[in-house]
Amino acid sequence: MGPSFSIQELIDLSWQNAEDKGWHSIGKSFGEDMALLHSEVSEALEEYRNGHKPDETYYHPEDLSMIKKPEGIPSEFADILIRLGDISRVYGIDLEGELRAKMAYNTTRPHLHGGKCL
Repeated sequence: MGPSFSIQELIDLSWQNAEDKGWHSIGKSFGEDMALLHSEVSEALEEYRNGHKPDETYYHPEDLSMIKKPEGIPSEFADILIRLGDISRVYGIDLEGELRAKMAYNTTRPHLHGGKCL
């Protein structure tokens, strides 16, 4: 396993990679960003519907590159985090700070608050 990074450091590294690859030059709207985030969630569901287990990472056998592209639900979850971090940085949202604040608040909520299971 590689070096440990904070959530913000991972967001920054991912954002820089997207910047270097030209993804920030296409000028997406907030709605488009949300749709792309949703598409990553849908791709995770499709992996499940195609019979892959939630913890299964696989690689296509015809992929002959040195670094093979990971596939599966875990990879789609990573894409969700990458896209969410990118959107957060574009809009100036401190995602790590918001996550910490929300987690702190959630510790004050009662057991099964809201009464909904699903």
